[in-house]
This record gives sequence, C-alpha cells and structure tokens, in this order.
Amino acid sequence: MYIDSHVHFWKPSRGDYGWLKPENELLYQDYLPGQLLPELGAFGVKGLVAVQAAVTAEEAAFLLEMAQTWRVISGVSGGLDPFADTFHEELASLKADPCFTGIRLSGSAFRSERSKADQSKLRSALAALMQAGLTLDLLVKPEDLSDVASYLEELPLLNAVVNHLGCPDIRGQRMEPWRTGMERLSQHPSVVVKLSGMITMAGGFYPEKLRPYIAQLLQLFGSDRLLFGSDWPVALQAGGYRDVIDLFEAVLPDDLTEEEKGMIRAGNASRFYPILT
Repeated sequence: MYIDSHVHFWKPSRGDYGWLKPENELLYQDYLPGQLLPELGAFGVKGLVAVQAAVTAEEAAFLLEMAQTWRVISGVSGGLDPFADTFHEELASLKADPCFTGIRLSGSAFRSERSKADQSKLRSALAALMQAGLTLDLLVKPEDLSDVASYLEELPLLNAVVNHLGCPDIRGQRMEPWRTGMERLSQHPSVVVKLSGMITMAGGFYPEKLRPYIAQLLQLFGSDRLLFGSDWPVALQAGGYRDVIDLFEAVLPDDLTEEEKGMIRAGNASRFYPILT
C-alpha cells in the first residue's frame, strides 16, 4: 500500500499558474484525478496529498473542492503568499476545511536578503501555521536550506516537510551544500523529507544516481521521517507512474525491513499529515 504525498492537479484555463507555459506541451493541459485513478488502483495507492501549483487561495479552494468529489485526495497543501496582507484571513478560511493540511512555500521566501518587514511577516505566517497545527511544505534548493533552518529553529513545533529530497544536484552528483543543510534540518524532529521528484531530477530511471542521496537521508532522518511522493504529472517528463513506483522501490536499501519500507510507502504520511483515510 502507498500514500502518495505529492501530486498536482491543474487546469491551465484557470489562469493563475504563472510557471506553466504553453511551450511545455506535455504539462500545459488538464491533469485531474480521473486521469490518475487507474494508476492508483494498480499500485494500491490509498490516499493522495494534492500540492499547490499556484500561489493563490483560489487554487487551494479549487483543490479542496476536488477533494470533496474525489475521496482519494486525503489532504491539500495550498499556496498562499506569506507577505500578503490577506494571508491570515485566507489561512483562517482554508483551515476550516478538514482536508486542508497547510501550505507550501518556496525557498526564496526565507532568503536572508529579505527586508526586515518581510522577515517579520514570514515569522508571523509560520507561527500561525504552527498554532493551527498545520503543515509547512518546503520547495527549497540546497542553498536555501540554511536560511530555512534558521526560521524553523525558532518554531520547533512546526511540522515541516522538505519536498523532492531538498533538490540536490543529482545529475551532477554533488553532495554539498545539500548534505550540510539537510543535516542541520534533521536536528529537528518535526522535519521530514519527501522522496519525490526523483525521476525528474535524475533525468530518467537511474537509481544508481539517487542511492547515495537516499543513503544520506536515511542516515540523517531514519526510515520514520521519509515519505513517498510521485510528483505526478511533473514526473511524466521523465517517466510514467509505474516508472516512478519502480524507481522508488529500487532506491530503497535492501537492508531496510518490510516494516520500515511500509512506513516510507504509507505509514509516515498518514502519521505526519492530518490525513483522512
């Protein structure tokens, strides 16, 4: 059984996906739950976390509305702007929905060159998340990890999940500054890591490129703080859903027990997110 902790659903016609361009013909089309259901059934995927693809409360509401129709969507991680004057009002509205797990922020929000006013707004937004018992998803690059850790060290009870392994340079096989940043984050028990986005970052089915990074994450976080995520449909640029599952299984070390693998496949996600399964 799996819980896929990282999928996206979108309709380009909604108009708020600034990064999604018509030039990318593969991704610039509707991707909705019905298209994924056959794959989920084939691999025993019992729940999904739908993650934002736009930094708007409207997109979060769109995902939450889908979760009412497609019960396989167990949780929604929305996209809000922590620097907007409307942040706290939007968060209060969204958290009324039991499927709302929290928000995702990019590493740029945490960078030290931000103004003092922005830093204060970000601290206020993170504190509101923590007080509400919600989860912070993090789309961060290796050079952002230290700045992110500085904020999380002020809020040790904030549940945070690093997306896509922390985006190490897998194709270049570089470990630093990724390893140092992840080691710092691993000191906080409330921080976990998604084994997601791997097939895209590796440029295809190359488990040998990923295994050194998975070994580091297991050493730093242990099998009880790692989650499976597909990053569908972004992953389609490098392989299908079956390829994503096969790659995930191929990078898990042979010395992990079946219980430990089961935790990474599903158990940790259902424990970490307030998932309704």
